[in-house]
Amino acid sequence: MTSLEMWALFGFVLLAVAVYVLVVTAWLFARCRGRGMAGKPEGDEHSEAPEPPRGRTDASGLWVTEDVREADPGGRTHPIYKKLASLSSEVNSMSRGQLKQRLRDLGLEPRGTDTIISKRLTTYLRRQAILQEPDPPWELQNSVQTNPYGLQYLLVLDFEATCEPVNPVDYVHEIIEFPVLLFNLKTLTVVSLLFSVSLRLSCCLQEDRFHSYCRPFLNPNLTDFCKNLTGIRQDQVDSAPYFTEVFRNFTKWLDARDLGNKLRFSLVTDCPWDIKECLFPQCVLSQVEFPQYATKWIDARKLFGSFYRTKSGNLSSMLEKIGLKFEGREHCGLHDSLNIARVTERLIRDGCLLKYNRFMPQDLLASFDKS
Repeated sequence: MTSLEMWALFGFVLLAVAVYVLVVTAWLFARCRGRGMAGKPEGDEHSEAPEPPRGRTDASGLWVTEDVREADPGGRTHPIYKKLASLSSEVNSMSRGQLKQRLRDLGLEPRGTDTIISKRLTTYLRRQAILQEPDPPWELQNSVQTNPYGLQYLLVLDFEATCEPVNPVDYVHEIIEFPVLLFNLKTLTVVSLLFSVSLRLSCCLQEDRFHSYCRPFLNPNLTDFCKNLTGIRQDQVDSAPYFTEVFRNFTKWLDARDLGNKLRFSLVTDCPWDIKECLFPQCVLSQVEFPQYATKWIDARKLFGSFYRTKSGNLSSMLEKIGLKFEGREHCGLHDSLNIARVTERLIRDGCLLKYNRFMPQDLLASFDKS
């Protein structure tokens, strides 16, 4: 065999190997795509409803499921689509004054930035048009619902934790305030209980909440920075139980309300920090089983940005954008929770789809199970 023939054979072998690698890669890619959301944590069958159909929110703000997109990829021949497009165009042409007046005429909240009130009006008009249509397309029937999981309550929380002016890379945040508010999705209000406040049996309403301070273990003495930021005093944590007991009491609080048994709920936070950087490390540190209901939850800040199509910013910024002011003391866990509930209420009233948008990484959960 000549050297030329050898080089030709060598080139042929290289080409065959390259083709084989490409085929295998394509097969693996297709297999991974086929798995879809299987890698996301499964919820507790008693506390959460099954996942709704997979899909996405399209450019017009409608929730479009995958089976509909596959069955009618370029369709939308129903006349209602022209009506919806016309409504969007009408709202987009309105001035701020016109938007606010139209909202008032409809009995809707007129406060908020231009982006917020425009979204509010558009969503309302679209919803009414779809509900009045005798036989709307299936995807539009599903787009008007805001609670696809069939949740009955939200547990709104905002932990406060130990901290320093500059936290080291390996710093473990220990929960020092554990506040949770019970939000009723039927009434869109924080649940209130009747309490006697005097011997004459006069009463007042107070939020149905779980609230406790926690005594830190690794860093028992709060830094001045932490005390100034959270408003939590050293004597409050010194006299508080450790996290293990606090979490046990919280579980009893859930059980007393049938939350997780008969009633479905989801946690709601202002960002992923409370679960990923507080609750999970705290459970590891305290050797407490990480609860299944915390493997997926609703991040109100992320929901805010995706629904209104605007930068959410921090909690005060979100409140300002919807025309409200922060009530209470910032970085007080209980007050933060109340204000997160206010933002969540406005999102739902404006027609936002209430869906899980934060998930605990499976590898972290697996490592915790092994330990």
